[in-house]
Amino acid sequence: MTREQLALVHMAKKHLAKTQGWDEDMYRVMLRQLGGVESAKDLDDKGFAQIMEYANSWGFRSDWRERTFGRRPGMATPRQVELIRDLWREWTGADDDAGLDKWMERSFGTSALRFATPEVAAKAITGLKAMVRRKTTKAARA
Repeated sequence: MTREQLALVHMAKKHLAKTQGWDEDMYRVMLRQLGGVESAKDLDDKGFAQIMEYANSWGFRSDWRERTFGRRPGMATPRQVELIRDLWREWTGADDDAGLDKWMERSFGTSALRFATPEVAAKAITGLKAMVRRKTTKAARA
């Protein structure tokens, strides 16, 4: 469970409290029944997806699926997509999807992050981690 996913669950909780009158007990029941957990931080990917789907059925709308492209067979997982974006942001200092897509094309022959397979995503993560590490080391020396 990433910080962003946890924040999204809490945003859904606040939205449901405000618009549907949900209280803490209703939220906890939802976590137990749909996610099998007592706390949102313990959700796995499947539980997170079920919680978000349920919250959406109650009127909560998020752009998470648009940003991570959701679960797609043969494609990078939402967690990989988020990590790549986080590392890219750390490397460039900006939230630049167009620049990321250009780097993916140049480095891996994948025209955009949304077309990355799990294997390409793993290579991109490894490469970005190395780039960030070199940048951090260089900055520390200066």
